[in-house]
Amino acid sequence: MAPGTRRIMRITRIERQKKRGRWNVYADGEFLIGLSEDIFLQFGLRVGDEVTSEQLDALARAESRTMAKRAAMRLLARRPRTIREIRDRLRVQEFSDADINTTIDDLKESGLVNDAEFAAMYIRDTLALRPMGKLLVKRKLLLHGIDKATADHVVDQAFHEHSQDDAALLLGRKYLQRVTGGSTPSDNLKVRRRLAAFLGRRGYSWEIIQNVLKSLLKSSEEEGTS
Repeated sequence: MAPGTRRIMRITRIERQKKRGRWNVYADGEFLIGLSEDIFLQFGLRVGDEVTSEQLDALARAESRTMAKRAAMRLLARRPRTIREIRDRLRVQEFSDADINTTIDDLKESGLVNDAEFAAMYIRDTLALRPMGKLLVKRKLLLHGIDKATADHVVDQAFHEHSQDDAALLLGRKYLQRVTGGSTPSDNLKVRRRLAAFLGRRGYSWEIIQNVLKSLLKSSEEEGTS
C-alpha cells in the first residue's frame, strides 16, 4: 500500500477474551485489536462494519487512555496518591505522556486527586502517630511529590493551631525519660547534645530546640551548681 493510502478493513469476527471485560476484534480474517468492553460498546462495533485506518487509530488511542485511567484507579484503590506519584507509576507502566496527562486531568476534575488535600491528610495522620516539626513534615511532603508552594501553604495552615513548642517539649521529656531511666542526667553536655540531635532529626528548628533544652535541662543544671 502506497504511503498516504487510506486503508479500509471489514470486521469479520468479534469474540470475548478469556480475560473478563475484554474483546478481540478481527478484520479481513486477521486479528485487528483487543478492546476493553467500555471502548467496544462506545464505538458500537459489529461484524460487517468497515473500519478505516483513521478509525483504528482512534480505537487504539481510546483504549490506551482507558487502560491508563484504570491503572491509576488501581493505584488510588490501595491508598491516596499525589499527582507526581501517579505520573511516575504510569510512566513505569510505559503509558504515553499524552495518556498520562489526560488521565491526571480527569482525576483532578473528578476530585480523585488533590495534592493540597493529600498534604493536609498526610500531616494530620503523621502528627497523630509520630510528632515532628515543620521542617521534617515539609521534607516528607516534597518527597511525595507535593510542590514547594503547596507544601509551604498546607504546612503553615496545619501548624497554625498546633504548638510546636509544646509538642517538642513533650517529645523531649519522653526522650529523656527513656535514655536516663527517669533519673536526673549526670552529664548535661552529653545529654544536651543527644537531645538536640534527636529533636533535629524530628524536624524541629534550632529555636524550638533551644527552648526545649532550656526548659528540660535548666533545673538539673541549677541543682548541679547549688
